[in-house]
Amino acid sequence: MATKRTFEENLALAKARGSTAKKEAVPVKQLSLPMWPEVTRGVPNAFLRNALFGTSSNRKTHKRRTIITTVEQYEVRFKGETFNQTDLDVWETLLQLARLQPLGAKVEFTAHALLKELGRGTGGKDHEQLKEELARLGSGWTEITDKKAKKTFAGNFISSYVRDDATERYVVSFTPEMAQLYEAGYTLIDLVQRRALGRNNLAKWLHGHYASHAKPFPYKVETLRELTASGTAELRKFRQLLKKAHDALIDVGAIKSWTIDPKTDLVEVVTVPSQTQLKHLTKAKKVKK
Repeated sequence: MATKRTFEENLALAKARGSTAKKEAVPVKQLSLPMWPEVTRGVPNAFLRNALFGTSSNRKTHKRRTIITTVEQYEVRFKGETFNQTDLDVWETLLQLARLQPLGAKVEFTAHALLKELGRGTGGKDHEQLKEELARLGSGWTEITDKKAKKTFAGNFISSYVRDDATERYVVSFTPEMAQLYEAGYTLIDLVQRRALGRNNLAKWLHGHYASHAKPFPYKVETLRELTASGTAELRKFRQLLKKAHDALIDVGAIKSWTIDPKTDLVEVVTVPSQTQLKHLTKAKKVKK
């Protein structure tokens, strides 16, 4: 007949087992973001090559997981209120803070300081806009599938946050799995150039997209309208906006030139590649030879 243990004996046994488990436990690797320079913003390529962060100020609400227009190896589905470039501005800035510590750690800031960093005003409307953007980033459900790697990231851009209404101090949490999106490839966005584009959301989208390629592919005007989630119904009008956006990119030094072929309607640009992209292009030429 088995002898019953006393409460004290069971407690001592539980402590002993816990101590053994701690000794045998394998340390969990801390996921962290790459350390990019202050004058840049690191953005996963999976966000720069599709309509996830679009250009229209007229937002749609997808009640079901909806396929977002994309190119290359990604497949993107989204549920919620759609994002645009202002949401990307906020998220890039939050990630600038998050990269200084392991993912999963909380990021603290005041709304005033964040708005100033974004180059915005600090009035009541600006604070309300920030609240709406944080709510969108926290509620929009995104699924990004890398078809080459056969992996899918699914989740929200912000896990949660706490706000002190007296001080307007936020404490924001991110999902640790976000690091996987950076492991699949990311681009350093020139912050000075992006800010110089002001409120030209189309130019901002093109700026990020072109920066994510060593040599951008030529796309038809109609394809770019879909990729940017422009919402401009008339192709003729969108073509005009596209021309102005490309001129703005030349003005800030992001590209050297652009053309739209009158026969094929293909948009081609000559960019200013980074040192890393130059190495990639040189290597590609050697392989072709």
